[in-house]
Amino acid sequence: MRKMNLLFGAIALGLGVIVGTLGVSILANPGSPGSFISKLRGEESIQTVTGAVNDSTQTLPSLDMVQDHLSETNAALYNANPDTVLDQAEQQIVADYKQDIGIFFGAWKSADINTFRLKLAKAYTGELLEKHARRAEEFLAQGVGLNVTQITFDQIDLESADANTATLRVDYRYKARDYNLADGTSIGEDHEQIVQVRVNLLKQNTRWLITGENSIQ
Repeated sequence: MRKMNLLFGAIALGLGVIVGTLGVSILANPGSPGSFISKLRGEESIQTVTGAVNDSTQTLPSLDMVQDHLSETNAALYNANPDTVLDQAEQQIVADYKQDIGIFFGAWKSADINTFRLKLAKAYTGELLEKHARRAEEFLAQGVGLNVTQITFDQIDLESADANTATLRVDYRYKARDYNLADGTSIGEDHEQIVQVRVNLLKQNTRWLITGENSIQ
């Protein structure tokens, strides 16, 4: 009987080690069912960025710093060719859109859905805001957000605009990791997300807010 008890104890210990190892693997893998990155834009391509994963304790650039860098590196969108320079009103549309995207990503570090909605309302309006809020609630409730460390706008074309509405054709990329809201650390590997959309904007007071996004395949 004593030998049987020892045998059962050894089996139980072995199973515990296996289950524990699988659990850690799932938590560390951003492609797991609980991953936000794997579901954020399921209809668009997601590419793993090669190279070493940054330590979760490393200080990453703030979203404001990223946005400032974008303003500099994407100046060619307006100034490369004198024949295509946008006028002041059109530049404001593009600038507000970029800021809206920054607000969107920043909102994904919100501790709860109410905070998320308050932040997102500065960039989105209408049914699209509600759509993003419904999606966010699922992940925020699980303590999962998103940490964006780099955004690159490859192309922004102003297709149409009047006093109150505008349409943009946009290609941009961003690098991100899942984000643990409880302890404020990033999880798993960096992923590069490619976004190609046609965007509708509406002017409210002095700001252009996003009202629609249609993926371009």
